[in-house]
Amino acid sequence: MSDTSVKLRIEGMTCGACVARIERALHAVDGVRRARVNLTTETATVDSAGAGVEMLIAAVRAAGYDARRAQSAGRELTELESNQAADLQRQRQAMVQAIGLALPIIGLEWAGAVLQSGHAGGHVWWRILQGLLCAMLMLSPAGGPILAGGVRAIIHRAPNMDLLITLGVVAAFVSSAVSVVAPGVDMYHFHAAAMILGFINVGKYLETRARREASSAVAALARRTPKTALRVRDGGVETIPVAQVAVGDRIRVPDDTVVPVDGTVCEGSAAVDQSMMTGESLPVTRAVGDAVLGGTVVCDGTITIVATSLGESSAIAAVLRAVEDAQAGKTGMQRIADRVAGVFVPVVVALAVLTLFGWGLAGEGFAPGLKAMIAVLVIACPCAMGLATPTAVLVATGAAALRGILVRDAAALEAAGRIDFVMFDKTGTLTAGEPVVTSMVAMGEATDLSALWRLAGSAEQFSQHPLARAIVAEAKCHVVTLTDPTAFRSEPGRGVSATVDGRAVLVGGSTFLADRGVDVPRPDDAHRARMVEGQSTVWIAVDGEIGGWIGLADAVRDSAAAAVREMRRLGVEVAMVTGDATGTALAVASSLEIFAVDPEATPEDKSLFVRRKQASGARVAFVGDGINDAPALTAADVGIAFAAGTDIAKAAADITLMGDDLTQVPAAIRLARRSVRVIKQNLFWAFIYNVLAIPLAATGRVSPGIAAAAMMVSSITVVLNSLRLRTAPNR
Repeated sequence: MSDTSVKLRIEGMTCGACVARIERALHAVDGVRRARVNLTTETATVDSAGAGVEMLIAAVRAAGYDARRAQSAGRELTELESNQAADLQRQRQAMVQAIGLALPIIGLEWAGAVLQSGHAGGHVWWRILQGLLCAMLMLSPAGGPILAGGVRAIIHRAPNMDLLITLGVVAAFVSSAVSVVAPGVDMYHFHAAAMILGFINVGKYLETRARREASSAVAALARRTPKTALRVRDGGVETIPVAQVAVGDRIRVPDDTVVPVDGTVCEGSAAVDQSMMTGESLPVTRAVGDAVLGGTVVCDGTITIVATSLGESSAIAAVLRAVEDAQAGKTGMQRIADRVAGVFVPVVVALAVLTLFGWGLAGEGFAPGLKAMIAVLVIACPCAMGLATPTAVLVATGAAALRGILVRDAAALEAAGRIDFVMFDKTGTLTAGEPVVTSMVAMGEATDLSALWRLAGSAEQFSQHPLARAIVAEAKCHVVTLTDPTAFRSEPGRGVSATVDGRAVLVGGSTFLADRGVDVPRPDDAHRARMVEGQSTVWIAVDGEIGGWIGLADAVRDSAAAAVREMRRLGVEVAMVTGDATGTALAVASSLEIFAVDPEATPEDKSLFVRRKQASGARVAFVGDGINDAPALTAADVGIAFAAGTDIAKAAADITLMGDDLTQVPAAIRLARRSVRVIKQNLFWAFIYNVLAIPLAATGRVSPGIAAAAMMVSSITVVLNSLRLRTAPNR
């Protein structure tokens, strides 16, 4: 039975311990091969053979959380943003309530000595008022959900952040209540409970706001497609919902309008801004026959398109699925952090109990020990540890997608950040993969180049060979019209013969012409120079006499040289591996200043070259787009392919480039390096924070209120540090 992938929306997670708990519960279900839970996106991705969705949801609920099946990528991201907006509103209200109730409690603590009197009960009336306000705070939306989460954690034996906060707040409240009714007991901590809940709610609000910003970029992409479209039918134009557009419908897209669906231009031409989909900074011209993507913007002109892809089969849906899949994955560092978080909470509870008894056994009394215990419980919440990696991956993959770079998973992002050697395929990667005419030389009695272009272009019109198409395209640039040939005959791979305007025309290789009795001259110096540069030569004969030759070459992409230079600036070595002939390969490599070249390579050779470099200690990325590149893409540490490449290449690739700009390759490496740095910084801060904070709290150097503030700051610091990845890096 083949594996199926199910995505669930999880509710109720608060920290890395929740992630570890849910993953254990899902892995315990029969048939589950792999389960990945993401705290930041609130999702679980489960690969299973035979495990039904209901079984998975039941396992999550049995662990103390709620779950439901996620919707499509676009709707899921839009719903996530909507949920985050609602959460932000609730957290804002909870924060206001927490501050409104905590300030009087803290004020009473500061002014208590002044408020006391010598009358009966005069020394405790304000403590009773503190207790009432504290009870209101604990039962309000600012405290109730946290305490309920802590109780659920106890019932389901799933220790998490809510449990630690609940234990700290309840310990502070109960000890204070006992002090009110028991003479001689002085363990008043109402103000500590108030400060804990106050700081926690402020932190939750700021964290929710920051996490919303982290996912807003990709959610904006999901909102990019308009809700209506202009359908052309029966000579008129009608406005319809995009959901009613069918494949084959003709859609009018006016100036300054977002393209509603993927399609092919059938009328008009326009400049189209594709930056949201491909990362290209400048608009590109789209005319009849060209493809346009939904979500792009017509910024100059009006076009009519024929709808080709809708809904989940559209390019924008594919982008959203790719981003969502990448965000569901985990880096190696995150897996370690989640394992630590899974056992962290029980360890903290044990340390808190030891702290209480340690103070008592040391003769300091249980009052200061209780205060230290509360501080340990609160300060050690593993929020920062759980957010360290997924928040950085969320921001990085979203930022990459908006630049036209799709990362398959978090592990690919981590691997790309360590790349120090990049191999490029040539044809279709460093070059456009389509030949273009570089020159025409007339020979013999032929002196009129326009006439020669007319004859050659007309003769090649019915040929499907790439060189023939290039000749026809160039001929149309030199003459107004071409003539339909008669007596047309094509010999695949050799050339064509035809009659054009009553003249016998041959266009092809030297052997093709020689076999038909044409005396082909030896190459002159100019011809030999072009051959050395890797250019192809097509000869032209008219009425049995040589008329000239046309030079063609696979044009190097405009962005190739800049990409190679940028790679070297990043300290990455560059090589070219191609199946082309040595002369052609060396010519292209020389023009790009690539000094490591492996020409005439088979697909197996490419894969072997990758493995040889890996054996030498290099971390290798391979950039290609063809079927013959798939083995090398799979063998490389990171495979990079163009979205316009073959399906096999894209399936084997770890990173897919939506556009054809090669500078996206160093941009992807640069972003990956920054992401790895940020993840390491986040994890370092999360671990060091706990290593330093717990001893300080246990020894009484940090009060419970300050402990809550420190915990809040640690979580917010991790999220804000991750948000730096939204900006384009300079290095």
